[in-house]
Amino acid sequence: MAAMATTEIRRTACSLDCFDACGIVAEVADGRIVRIGGDPEHPITRGALCNKVNHYLRDRFYHPDRQLHPLRKVNGRWQRLAWDDALDLIAEKLTRAKARHGTLSVLYHKGNGSFAGLKIMGERFFNLYGGVTQAVGRFCGGEADYGTTQSFGACEIHDPLDLAEHTRLFLIWGRNPAVTNIHMMPVLKEARARGARAIVIDPALTKTVRYCDGHVQPRPGSDGHLAIGMAKVILAGSGVDRARVADISDHFDDYLSIVNAMSMDEIVRRTDLSHEAISTLALDYANTRPATILQGIGLQQYTRGAQTYRLIAALGILTGNVGVPGGGVNFGNWPWAIMHKPVALERRTVPVRTVPVSKLAEALQTTTDPPITLAMFMGTNLVNQMPDTLGTQRELAKLDFRVCVDQFLTDTAECADVFLPSTTMLEEEDFLPSYGHLWMQLMQPVVAPQGESRSDLVILQALADRLGFGPDMAGSPAHWIDQLTSTFQGVSHASLQAAGGRLWPEGTPRVPWAGGTFKTPTRRFVFPATFDDDPVLPSAEFPLHLIALASDKAINSQILEERQQGAYLTARVHSAVANARGLGHGDVASLVSPRGTLRVRLECDDGLRVDSIFVPKGEWAKHERGLNVLTEPRYTAGTGTAYNQNFVRLERG
Repeated sequence: MAAMATTEIRRTACSLDCFDACGIVAEVADGRIVRIGGDPEHPITRGALCNKVNHYLRDRFYHPDRQLHPLRKVNGRWQRLAWDDALDLIAEKLTRAKARHGTLSVLYHKGNGSFAGLKIMGERFFNLYGGVTQAVGRFCGGEADYGTTQSFGACEIHDPLDLAEHTRLFLIWGRNPAVTNIHMMPVLKEARARGARAIVIDPALTKTVRYCDGHVQPRPGSDGHLAIGMAKVILAGSGVDRARVADISDHFDDYLSIVNAMSMDEIVRRTDLSHEAISTLALDYANTRPATILQGIGLQQYTRGAQTYRLIAALGILTGNVGVPGGGVNFGNWPWAIMHKPVALERRTVPVRTVPVSKLAEALQTTTDPPITLAMFMGTNLVNQMPDTLGTQRELAKLDFRVCVDQFLTDTAECADVFLPSTTMLEEEDFLPSYGHLWMQLMQPVVAPQGESRSDLVILQALADRLGFGPDMAGSPAHWIDQLTSTFQGVSHASLQAAGGRLWPEGTPRVPWAGGTFKTPTRRFVFPATFDDDPVLPSAEFPLHLIALASDKAINSQILEERQQGAYLTARVHSAVANARGLGHGDVASLVSPRGTLRVRLECDDGLRVDSIFVPKGEWAKHERGLNVLTEPRYTAGTGTAYNQNFVRLERG
């Protein structure tokens, strides 16, 4: 009788693009993962994983569509390639590009397919190579980080457990935690059980609304005007300690001028909310203390997104809700800003040249001296995720050579000449901060790399050996983790390992900004001094706001192809909008923008705004489901893109 396999328990963490950065417990038998679940010892995620990661083994890790061998495209078809041959070819192409046009002819972009720290090593590699053109920009958080940093000096948040214990009112502004931040939901549940309330501010009717006490639906893109309207109401009362606000801030008088200059009638027109609704919301927030604001992603996907975050942050200062337990204006924690990055090297021969990833097609077409001739993409599906998919595909096809490092043959991978299979979060050793809580974690390989997949670090080290700077890239993950964590007190590879894989960095407060001291150059909160309006209003020709929403079934574009093939993208719309065009629930229709057309299947919901249409983000263009065939390429102040500042009309057929 054969002996039964021994099951081992191994711990790691989830590095997907998500607020939660969950602890993972894996059960391994005979070198195969048989089950993953949440780590019950993690203080925030407490034994639970999201729907996406609960099915990660089936839908990603062991899925037959996962690529486990290097590939080369020959006459439009993928053919298997040996690793040495693939690396030799890439090294040869990089050497040739450098000799012919200089290193700036090479384009590099790293996406956020993983938020693990060692993904930064691609920048070190390309700086050692000589300094290249980097496609820069954030898919989600750029405007929020930029605006929050301008106001507070850094992106810092409350410990979520502080909110569970102390908050009496949650304003959930443009965030859908029931889908994108599920471990905030127990926080809300615990707080509401002791009498706290929660109000969602969102044009969309989200899943989170059903778990809260109210829903305010402003016009898309009018959140800054709503924040000014709330400020007018709050400042008209007697509860603002103006002397203290002036004492801890800069540009308070300029901010007051902004608020006074805008009439409430104009705010009502722009937000499409009544004066009463704005006043009720403002007074509820001002009179319920402590109150917290949880900001989300959708707020920033406009050309003035950073300004919106600053105007919302100002409400926290006016009401005394900053620096107190249960308060705060919380978008995200961003330790990546102070993480040591061993990438700026003296051996770089030229400064890095940057182009906006959100306008990549235009950049590829217009960049000269030298032109871009070779591209390498790691952990990104930018062809799918960035505006103007068709233009980006067209311009990438003109390059001499393209490399994609990923796990699946995405829209971006299909544009490449060579595909290199990378490991997943279950096969890597790495360092993981979080933007939704304050714990830092050690990712540890649960099993050996599947097939011939290799980590990004191993791939870059092998290329560095071939290009003559191998020693500068050499080192174990533990060595480089120590480099990355050197700016965090008490955090290192050894200390993380000794703590069981998870540490709270020494000196990190549960409540930021206590005492009214900030991290701006003056150590004071900085109010916005000007208001730059860019009206987000549809036209008669394109009368509907196009709003992209996250899905509870996948992170961004990490979506199984089998779920997309042969089916139209679902678009949610108010029945009155559909009926006015002779359409109804379940009908196939076309969304038409100034840039393109996308066929969709309608889902009617009378809880939606009548001026908007809502579609899921991340679906693939090669299955004719990618919404970025409709979107205009724009580059915003915080290196983001204005996904939600796009307009369409609905047509039959």
